[in-house]
Amino acid sequence: MTPTARLRTSWSARSRQERLALRLLLPVFGTVFVAATVPFVLAVVQAVTNSTGQFIGLENFGRALGNPQLYESIKQTAIYAVVVLPTELLLGLGLALLVHRTVHSAALRALIYVSAMIPIVIPQIAVGVVFRLVYAPDYGILNALLGDTGHNQILWLSNAPLAMLAVASVDIWQWTPFVYLIMFAGLQTVPFESVEAAQLDGATSWTQFRHIELHYLQPLILLVVVFRIADVLRVFDHVYVLTGGGPGTTTEFLSLYLYRLAFRFSDLGQSAALAVVVMVAMTLFYTLISRFLPAERR
Repeated sequence: MTPTARLRTSWSARSRQERLALRLLLPVFGTVFVAATVPFVLAVVQAVTNSTGQFIGLENFGRALGNPQLYESIKQTAIYAVVVLPTELLLGLGLALLVHRTVHSAALRALIYVSAMIPIVIPQIAVGVVFRLVYAPDYGILNALLGDTGHNQILWLSNAPLAMLAVASVDIWQWTPFVYLIMFAGLQTVPFESVEAAQLDGATSWTQFRHIELHYLQPLILLVVVFRIADVLRVFDHVYVLTGGGPGTTTEFLSLYLYRLAFRFSDLGQSAALAVVVMVAMTLFYTLISRFLPAERR
């Protein structure tokens, strides 16, 4: 067989495999596309019409962006993100490095892996209910452990700074294991030869991390940041159970603000317009972040 014939045969086999893969993935991608596109299209239609279905252009967008309460909710969401994101990233990365370097038993690593999955799979409503019992002023276990009962009880969910820390602690408890799992998986891709050579050259643990391991973790760190920012923008369940957005507007994050607009004030047009703006902003943010990924790793 001539080289040209072999090339044609290889290309034909590859084409058949690619077509088969596309046929197998089409139902999944089609379902995801429909599930993601239809709600967005409905939100756009709702955003440019009034309650009677009449087209009103960008009026809802103007009302949504001109509402000062929107910027208050964005401020509280930003504070929440500044608290939870660095904490989860540092704790998750630190735990991953600790397990990677000190735990060599496959069984123990598997046990830690399964334990890290437990907080992630628990519904956030259930997590909120449990932590509400923890932070309850009269009978909460935290006040009982601190000895602050009766007249000296700490009002964790009624004091503005403490309420923010309380809802943030729930997020940190539930999603730090997610960061750990991603970072630990990334550490497994670091070539052992590079690490061994650095150790033979007398590199410290910090030098090893900074010049070798961090290089392989950078795309994963960006990926975790994007995922967690998206989660922060839609955080709702445990915050609603714990504080309902209070005290005042201290924990009324963007998702709770949207909920209040749509279901308490029945302003579906303004809430739909704001949802479209958030969706477009997140898409642009992801496009910007993806440019920082190394080309060979995209």
